[in-house]
Amino acid sequence: MRVSNREVPRCWANGVEASSHTGNFWTDGEKLYSYNLCIGDTSEALGKVLRDYTARSDKYRYYSQTTSSHVGRARAYADLIDG
Repeated sequence: MRVSNREVPRCWANGVEASSHTGNFWTDGEKLYSYNLCIGDTSEALGKVLRDYTARSDKYRYYSQTTSSHVGRARAYADLIDG
């Protein structure tokens, strides 16, 4: 299903497949992707886990401004932010 960039993380949180209009920000309902980089996952024990691919992360390296924006949009829907 094609949705806005704002809706992709909401779909991820609800376990629903979705893709942005460009196809660069998408989810299969379990994992969340920025381009082909997995930025989020679903853990039975932890829930929705978001990897912090932004400049402020100590664990993951900065990837791109667009990926940082995707991470930022998904923050509100993550149960845990790793990084």
